Order: sequence, then structure tokens, then C-alpha cells
Amino acid sequence: MKTNQSKRQNLIPTLVERGFAIHQQLAVLNDEFKKIKERLKEEAVARPADHVPLLENDSNGKQWIAVGEGCECHIVFPEDKLNSEIDPLASDFLAIRSLAGAHFTSLFRKVTLYRHANRKTFRTQARRLLSPKAAAELIEFTSTPTEPKAVWKARATQKE
Repeated sequence: MKTNQSKRQNLIPTLVERGFAIHQQLAVLNDEFKKIKERLKEEAVARPADHVPLLENDSNGKQWIAVGEGCECHIVFPEDKLNSEIDPLASDFLAIRSLAGAHFTSLFRKVTLYRHANRKTFRTQARRLLSPKAAAELIEFTSTPTEPKAVWKARATQKE
């Protein structure tokens, strides 16, 4: 009599094989989808007169809308992303300050930031310098959880 554990074990190769087959199909479809998107983007760039404002109230930028049978594709041209930091030692800081004039403090605020001294060695260093509990808490406070991911790879067939 097979147990639930052995039934689940027998299912694993089937899941891996089906997952790999889907992965290969998706790779082909994603490649085709990427090419279609690039062609539509090229077309949108070539037609600036057809760009219209984004419909969302809080969104800045323009869009080009291509229509198909029962569907449409919006090529969105968002406004340039604002830099998250303005370095007062950067060569263009004086120009920024001059352009903002008397409104500089209304448009910008000074903040103090701390970054990991070395992102690659931070965990190792924290574990070496701190108690295990303090290191674990510090790492938790200064990182963002990530989701696990599945990575599919072809295996060389074994010769019999």
C-alpha cells in the first residue's frame, strides 16, 4: 500500500517535466511578445502627433493607443522619473539651486540617509561583529523579504 508521501514523491518528476515544458513554451512566446511590443513602441515613437495625455489624474505623461479587434494596446510615455536624491556636491547642484531660486526650500528638503557600507558583505560583517540575535534583527530591519523563485534548466540526457 502506497502512502501519501510516496504518492507525492511520484508526482514530483511529472510536475518538474510539465513545468519545464511550459517554461520552454513561455520562452518562445515571451520572445515573440517582446518583438511585438518593440514594433509597437517604434510605431508610437514615429507618431508623436497621435500621442494623447494619460487618462489617470495622478499620472504625468502621454500615450499612444493602437486598436485591434476587441482589444487595444497603450504605449505609455511617462514623464521622466524624478531623481530620489539631489547631491549638493554634484556639478549641477548650483544650477538646480539657482533655477529654484527663493522656492528652493519649498521644492526640496534636506534629509540624512544611511546606506549599507557594503551590500555584498553586510550580512557577514553583521554576523561577525554582533551577537547572533542582534545580527539577525539588524539584517531583518535593513532588508526587504523576497519571494522564492523557480529556475528551470535542461539536463543532459543520461546515456544508457
